[in-house]
Amino acid sequence: MNTAMHIMSIQHQLVLAIGEETDLKKMLYTFLHLAGQCLNTTNNHIFIMQDKQGTPVYQLNNDASIQHFLSFPSRKEGINTNQSSQLMNLVTDFSEKNIDSEVTQFNSSFYYLFKLGEFGVFIIERRNALSKEIQSALPQVINKLTNSCIASINYHTMVFEIKMRKEVEAQIRYQATHDDLTGLYNRMEVQRCLTKAIQATTVEKKTGYVLSINLMNFKSINDAIGYHVGDKVLRQVADRIKNSTDKETTIAIFNGHEFILIIDHLPANKMKAQLIIGDIIAEIIHTIEHPFELAEGNFSLSCFIGYERFTDNSKTAQDIIKNASIAMYEAFKKSKDKALAYKLIMSEQLNQHIRYTKEIKQALINNDFELHYQPQFDHLYNMIGAEALLRWNHPTRGYESPAVYIPIAEESDLIIEIGNYVLEQACRDIKRLRQRVLPTYFEQISINVSAKQLAKRDFVNNVIAMVNKYQIPASSLKIEITESIMMGNLERSIDGLNTLLKFGVTCAIDDFGTGYSSLAYLKRLPASLLKIDRSFVTDIHLDQSNKAIISMIIQLAKSVNMEVIAEGVETEKEVNCLIELGCYKFQGYYFSRPITFNKLLEYRH
Repeated sequence: MNTAMHIMSIQHQLVLAIGEETDLKKMLYTFLHLAGQCLNTTNNHIFIMQDKQGTPVYQLNNDASIQHFLSFPSRKEGINTNQSSQLMNLVTDFSEKNIDSEVTQFNSSFYYLFKLGEFGVFIIERRNALSKEIQSALPQVINKLTNSCIASINYHTMVFEIKMRKEVEAQIRYQATHDDLTGLYNRMEVQRCLTKAIQATTVEKKTGYVLSINLMNFKSINDAIGYHVGDKVLRQVADRIKNSTDKETTIAIFNGHEFILIIDHLPANKMKAQLIIGDIIAEIIHTIEHPFELAEGNFSLSCFIGYERFTDNSKTAQDIIKNASIAMYEAFKKSKDKALAYKLIMSEQLNQHIRYTKEIKQALINNDFELHYQPQFDHLYNMIGAEALLRWNHPTRGYESPAVYIPIAEESDLIIEIGNYVLEQACRDIKRLRQRVLPTYFEQISINVSAKQLAKRDFVNNVIAMVNKYQIPASSLKIEITESIMMGNLERSIDGLNTLLKFGVTCAIDDFGTGYSSLAYLKRLPASLLKIDRSFVTDIHLDQSNKAIISMIIQLAKSVNMEVIAEGVETEKEVNCLIELGCYKFQGYYFSRPITFNKLLEYRH
């Protein structure tokens, strides 16, 4: 009777030791400690199936194996039990057998091994053998231990999965709201932040500003050095902007290399707020313009900033960001001020720009453009050629000024389509001219080519194709370029012009002296003619400075074997003065205004 009570007491204590603890290691430590006391053991061990990360699992898989998990005491004869190859061999041999328990004697110790489901082994180590009564009582305890281990492993697996899911969800939320490269907020999140900021400024009666910052010269880094360097620069720009603003400022990257800042904690007083925002903008411009030192070299950037003020919810977040971007674009266009505040007229101008762009596209479809020609004369009043000038005969407004639509076309790249139209129409008109008897002194028709058009890889082939299509002499077409090409891809431009020269198409430099003049570049350009800008020609007989400039241009042209022609000639006195200086070719209202092609045909006879 006493033996039965003793065994029941051992069972009860061991089951209580297992308890409801969810932490597997804590539960097993308590159990092993009490097992040592109840069973008078020298050591107790738990081996459990674990994955490569050491996480307990209860289902066999390719990444898991039974490994030592816990012993009490943790050391035996001064050696950590988890390093015992003897124990590991016992467990390996036992696991390969399809039995629930086993006892073996080794080195004067008894080892009682019990199977924990399919995932583990419990070992009791004693100096003396256990009684059969106690051995028969242990399976009930082992069964409870097995179930508790499974419950604990399941619990921790579930906790781990929940944690991982939360981390994944947090990562997804982060990726949905942040830019991967810079870690700044992205386009969608900045709108949400601004909506919140608008509400806060309305309630707290504060002043807020949105800044739109666009990096200049950044594209050239990507194109010339590589995107990996551009990425480094962007990260540094982001860091510099962070360091130039306080922690309350919201910073986002908007479109490639455009940054949006929300500063919503400025005073309600407009003057004070403007002074603060002015200092912030100045600091941002200064820090961005400081050279970027990278392993690949030193790089310099500049920026343009547009900003919009808000104090209440009268404007939406999208409207405020749009207005700041419009102001930034206006600062970029004017290139006078690096930072501009938004004004309503900017939107009106932009809307007009968009409307004109659409109308230009439609005009190309409807064939509303036409070429007029300004005749060119020599000092003997012979017509020696003509310059083709684009005219837009708008169906409702009549003839539009090129000063309005040409800059818009250049900004929107429609200038390429317009240039192609001019090229083909001019070649068509040259063919019609040559079907008549041309005087020997009538040399060629010249057309203006934009820097964008000249930079196109297919430009030279297009010119050659049009000349061949209309079967006209290549020498009857002249290309007029401005000095602005020197600020673009000069090498490609020079190569293209040299190819055309070999083909027979000559080149003139238009508006000479008003742009980026360089004798070194001038010598390399395969041009045969310099066109003296009208700004130097007007009242030349009264202006000694302009007279000196034109004299130098004429001498310069002679030194590089070029001819000169004066533009904008309007009086006989101007003609006589130009002849005295050595200029013998002219165009301007004194000789003829631009005329239609049909009148050009009549004009020659």
